[in-house]
Amino acid sequence: MGEAQRLGAYLDEIREAVLRTVEPLREDQLNRRPPGLLNTPGILLRHLAGSERYWIHRTVGGEAFQRDREAEFSLEVPVRKDEVLEAIRRVGEHTRRILQHLPDEALEDVVEVQRGDRTDMATKRYAILHTISHYSYHLGQLRIYARLLAS
Repeated sequence: MGEAQRLGAYLDEIREAVLRTVEPLREDQLNRRPPGLLNTPGILLRHLAGSERYWIHRTVGGEAFQRDREAEFSLEVPVRKDEVLEAIRRVGEHTRRILQHLPDEALEDVVEVQRGDRTDMATKRYAILHTISHYSYHLGQLRIYARLLAS
């Protein structure tokens, strides 16, 4: 097992922790914003799926993907629990396929990435690590949201 596969296995663990955290929440709770907070758990899930598609499918896998980051954070469209959980699972399955076939030497390939209005360069390893840290960050938030909304 190469480095990309090991990183992918770790990402799988964190993604599963995210799914376990939100599974007990009802759909109305996924769309509720706790007082004083900006997002709902559903928005964070939609954002995680979009982010993983961008950083892994596009940046690492080289696939065409036009991300609408603003739409990920929209409060206008309620998040359907079954759809967003299935989207996270499908994104994860596709990520797994990409990383299973990524040779270690490709981790140092430099690719162009968008960060807001600017274009940067990053390695594919960075894109994978960024995705892992991003999931970890939002996992912490989701655990807090789940506790606040469970009552």
